Amino acid sequence: MRYKRKFIPLNLKREQLGHPKTFLTLSEEAQAFVAEIIDDSYSLRFSIDLEPDGDHRASLHGPPHLLDLFTALNLQIRCEIVSDGYGDTGGGAVTCAGEPEELEKFAMALGLSNGCRVLDLMCGRGVLSSYLLKFAKAHGVIIQCSLCDSHPSQLENLDPNIQLLAADITIGDGRNLPYPSELFDAVAIRMGLHEVPYKDQPLVLQECYRVLKPGGPLLVWDLMPASAGVQDLLCAQKRKLSALTHRESLLLDRFFLREDQLLQLLSDAGFSQAERVSRTYYRDSTQDKLKTELGGDQYKLEILNSYLRERVTQAIIDEVCWEDSGQDISMMIPNCIYRTYKPINLEENTG
Repeated sequence: MRYKRKFIPLNLKREQLGHPKTFLTLSEEAQAFVAEIIDDSYSLRFSIDLEPDGDHRASLHGPPHLLDLFTALNLQIRCEIVSDGYGDTGGGAVTCAGEPEELEKFAMALGLSNGCRVLDLMCGRGVLSSYLLKFAKAHGVIIQCSLCDSHPSQLENLDPNIQLLAADITIGDGRNLPYPSELFDAVAIRMGLHEVPYKDQPLVLQECYRVLKPGGPLLVWDLMPASAGVQDLLCAQKRKLSALTHRESLLLDRFFLREDQLLQLLSDAGFSQAERVSRTYYRDSTQDKLKTELGGDQYKLEILNSYLRERVTQAIIDEVCWEDSGQDISMMIPNCIYRTYKPINLEENTG
């Protein structure tokens, strides 16, 4: 499917460029057509890609024969472009910054060596790459860091030193990376996998597998709820935050995997020897979000707190050490680092 695309001309106004989010709808004729010939084993996906020359191109992904029929019958696709909030100049969302000892464990687990090329995928503002470059220098190792994120505004806010030291800085979608196969010695995802819809998270891991050299490690660092109940509550909280802060494009995007789910997706993607490097606990506080995400709006904080109170159960309260002061609700969420490897040969993966 990666190489079977149909490209659709799309003209966007200047103020719409940067972070478009598409809501895909089909004409009535197209809906009737799809209902006749498609079943749950197929999927259609619409995306907008930023071309190297700065132009945007829309593409429809799906089974080649279905796309050919769409083209032949001239079936319409309508999309609405909205802002996703990442271009705001405010503090922005902070999921989990990470303690110094966790960053050190992460860097050590990568096994950095001279000439090592590392992909910092979904890099955000480059916190991880900044640390890795300092860590490598302190250990007398020279590495190359490639930073990749789908949001230009994140990359525009990189520390100037990172902009100078990075091997390259690329706007790219983790589900369709703009790199050749087997380019990187290591791939790192820090607090980024949950930004992708659950159904697309396997695509990200498959792309990580593709761009990794055989034997190279993939490290995933993220919040990983221990139970389905906490997972549902955490994802619901993020969706509510997205609605309150007008970041509509995150409404369907944020999904926090449990550890067992991550292990299964890693195995399905072809990785082997998955192991947990670290597990600490992150204090998720609504009061902290008042400044970083809610712009100091107390009314929105009250709405968020009420929303959580309506959904929490006693079992979740006990599991996450729930605390409710009236103004602040906090939960303790597992914060895990996992390491896995791309097998050197097929026998290693199947053995």
